[in-house]
Amino acid sequence: MKIEDHIAGFCVVLVIAALAYFLSTFHASFDALVISIIVGMLAGNMIGSRDYFERGTETALTIFLPLGIALYGSQLVLDELRWGQLLAIFLVSSALFGLTLLIAGIFGIEKKVAVLLASGLSVCGASAIAVISPLIGAKREDTSVAVISVMMLGLTGMIFYPILSDALSLTHGEFNFLAGATLPMLGQVKVAALNVCPECLAGAEKIKLIRMSFLFFLVTASLFYSGKEGRRVNIPWFVIVFILLAVGVNLSGAFAHVKEYFRETSNFCLSAALAAIGFSVDFDSIIEQGILPLGVISFSWGVVVLLMYLIRNLF
Repeated sequence: MKIEDHIAGFCVVLVIAALAYFLSTFHASFDALVISIIVGMLAGNMIGSRDYFERGTETALTIFLPLGIALYGSQLVLDELRWGQLLAIFLVSSALFGLTLLIAGIFGIEKKVAVLLASGLSVCGASAIAVISPLIGAKREDTSVAVISVMMLGLTGMIFYPILSDALSLTHGEFNFLAGATLPMLGQVKVAALNVCPECLAGAEKIKLIRMSFLFFLVTASLFYSGKEGRRVNIPWFVIVFILLAVGVNLSGAFAHVKEYFRETSNFCLSAALAAIGFSVDFDSIIEQGILPLGVISFSWGVVVLLMYLIRNLF
């Protein structure tokens, strides 16, 4: 197979990822991964025939996705952890995950789509979806639907959480927990917190980072899930590196000087991978699934937020 056959698609993916990464620097709510998959979908559907780019985008996906997942383990840092707070965050995250799977099953959403929706909503948005997707063998259309649905829900929460804070007279601590424990993406948490008060940013971000660490357990669970059909669990190399980095950064300071480099590299690689996924997805396949995935995660998110409010009033 000629190298020339891969150049066009590979370059397109790199350009989209670089553009998304550049745009993400303009505002905290701009997530490079989300921008990548959206721009990739737009570019792919504007081109009449994508066969010319197919080999290159496939090559980009096989390179950037495992590398991005492996390096993402360096971001899962637990610092100044309080066990009571950890338990509360874990319960909220578990409720979002479990309720989404339950409701998706009731409405007949395909199981792998349901897992992606639950993962993105309960842990860390597009990053969780990008990491879990290859582990469960999800189709590219499934990944796109999950990313877009979780993004739309998160943007809604980012806008209305400050209003909700005023309406319910939440303390800064209560708002920090609400935003950090329920908004899917870190950028959305930052914007929502800054719209309430500058002092809220650090507290809400810390809760969100703790929640992101649950991806470690989500990856483990997904490995067993993906091995059920074949009755074997094959652990990919990038998951082993992911776990080793996650453990290493929390037990040793040896990674401190390269942690930021790993973070930026991981974000770019995952952006490139999602650009490749988006480029190969037809809008028709997204439209076929309609707004049901968004409705499912909106319902589970609303139920969990309501329960949090009721528990707050009871105690």
